[in-house]
Order: sequence, then structure tokens, then C-alpha cells
Amino acid sequence: MKLLLIILTFIMILTSCSAGYEVVNPYKNLGYSGDRLFPIKTNHSEFSLRIWISNSTSIDRVISISKDKDEDYQGSVIEFGKLFNGKVYTDYYKNFDIKPKDGFSTFKQQVDSLNLLNLKTKQDIEIVYDQPFSTYVIEIKEDNSFNTFRFNTYYPYETEQEDIYSKIEKYITNEFDIQKLFKFKK
Repeated sequence: MKLLLIILTFIMILTSCSAGYEVVNPYKNLGYSGDRLFPIKTNHSEFSLRIWISNSTSIDRVISISKDKDEDYQGSVIEFGKLFNGKVYTDYYKNFDIKPKDGFSTFKQQVDSLNLLNLKTKQDIEIVYDQPFSTYVIEIKEDNSFNTFRFNTYYPYETEQEDIYSKIEKYITNEFDIQKLFKFKK
């Protein structure tokens, strides 16, 4: 019995040393946890808008704009995914502040005019082999109202048909100067 206990202890030590683990903070840091990508439906902000963008690359981007009752507007971009150097994939993560070109109050007025709280998911486009496309997921919360929807477009934006979804994509692309902000390789 004692030998079995020693063997089990030895196995546990070997497997616990080789297994990856997650470091847990012993305290709750509100500033840090506020940057995490929890659903905006669960936050306590007065206004939140999160735009998830996937542009046919290995890096996904998330633009977050929020306003708390006691704070001004804040904006950030989180980029995450895998980078490939021709031989090896490496994890990639970057977080930085962002401001709309026309300022936060003008941005908020434009967002209100797009009626994002009432839009539904757009029917998927036909994805063509070797045709780059973008996927957008929009989450918006204002006071107690919440909406989330999704739409796909070809990338880069090259459509003559103006529907509400192409207007959203065009506005986001121009307001945040996405072509300069996200340096895509061609």
C-alpha cells in the first residue's frame, strides 16, 4: 500500500510539472479585469460598443469604445492570434488606445444614426475560394438595451450596393483609418 502511494505521488509530481498552468492573481484588479473580453452585456457602463473584426488574416481585432457614468469615453484595440514567419507560428497579442478621427461625441452621434441597437444578423454572403472576406460582430449596449449581430463582406470593401451593413463597414474603416492602423501584408 505504501509503495502504491509513493508511485501515485511520483506520477502526480511528474504530470504536474509537465502540464501547462494558468497563473491566478490572488486579488481582483478592477482596471485589469475591465480590459478582458467579457461580453459587454454584463458590464456596468453607460455605453459600450465592441466591434470584432476578422479580415481573412490570422490576427483578429477588437475595437472597444465605452463610457462610464463618472468617466469620459475610452477606446482601445486588442489584436490577438497567430503570426507565421514561414516556418513557425507564434502567439500574438497587442493592446493599445484608440480615438475616432472625429472625436468620441461625433462618433456616438453617428453610431446612434446607424441604429445598431435594432439591427439583426445579415444573411451570409457566398464565400468564393481565394476571395478575401471580412467578418464583423458588433456588440452594443446603451443603458439597459443590448444588441449583437454579425455580417460578412468581401475584403477590402469594394461594393457599389449601399446597405446598412456596408455603411457600417465603411464608417468603421474610415473613422479608425483601418488601412493604416492594421498593416496587412498583400
